[in-house]
Parts: sequence; C-alpha cells; structure tokens
Amino acid sequence: MQNYCVVETRIGFVALVGSGGKLVRSTLPKASREEAITALGAGLTESAVEDECAFGSLPGMLRDYGEGKQVDFSNVPVDLSAFGKFHAAALSACQKIPYGQLITYADLARAAGVERACRAAGSAMAANRTPIIIPCHRVVASGGRIGGFSSGLEWKRSLLKLEGVDI
Repeated sequence: MQNYCVVETRIGFVALVGSGGKLVRSTLPKASREEAITALGAGLTESAVEDECAFGSLPGMLRDYGEGKQVDFSNVPVDLSAFGKFHAAALSACQKIPYGQLITYADLARAAGVERACRAAGSAMAANRTPIIIPCHRVVASGGRIGGFSSGLEWKRSLLKLEGVDI
C-alpha cells in the first residue's frame, strides 16, 4: 500500500510518498499543499492513503530542518530499487553526507565504489527522487564550484545557506 502526506515547514510544503515502510519520493518545499501534491506527479497512485503517521519521525525531522536545525536523515529508509547498482550506491552514499558539509562528484563516485565515475555520480544526483532526505544539494563540482541542480541553482544555494554553507 502506498501512503503520502504533506508536511508544512517554515520553508514550504514538502510532500512524501512511501510504500512498504520506505520513502519512495519527496518534493522540495513548495508554496502550497496543492503544489506539493502536484509535484509528486505520476509518483502518487489513486489508491494512496494520506497518513502522516506512516512516515514515523520524518515529518517532524523535516519541520526541524526547515527551521534550520541540524537534522540527520541518513537512517531514513529509502526505496532505491528503481535504480541501477551504481546509481543506488551513489544515492546511498549521498544520504550519508553530514548536514552542512560538501563533497565533490569525484568524492561521491569514490564512495559509491567507482572512482572515475564522476559524471555517473552527477547523473545519479539528477535522478534523485528524494531531495533533502538524500541531500544531493551537498554535492559540488571539483574546486568547490556549485555544480548543477535539477531544480535550479537557487534551490541548491538556498538549502546550503539554510545549513550554514555559503557558496
């Protein structure tokens, strides 16, 4: 069974979708509840049940994060079964990046087990379905350049600034 909820945070409304006790999708903060649900798109089935309790402590963690509190999402169960082996490894490694810290795509590729797969690591970050929980905004290009972000560099800068990182 698929569950969903929309969490109101200080920085906007974040929608979550889960199944089998794992997070399947999340959105970046949106201006309204309706916009957050719309952002889920095809990720939400018609039979999905709205149930914030199905997500355990995650909604509260997101509220804390939105207030600028240091939150560790590394133990949130995320469903990575839709990804290939390397992408899943890169996403899993990214989930372990501590709050307020940055790593490069090269570092991420190394952590995922394929040292020279920098572009593939970037591709995995672009395919991330659970932003904030898997903090792809903490991955930067070599030399400390901001790199890319599928939702726009302003979001990346905004999330990093919330964590005390100015880039």
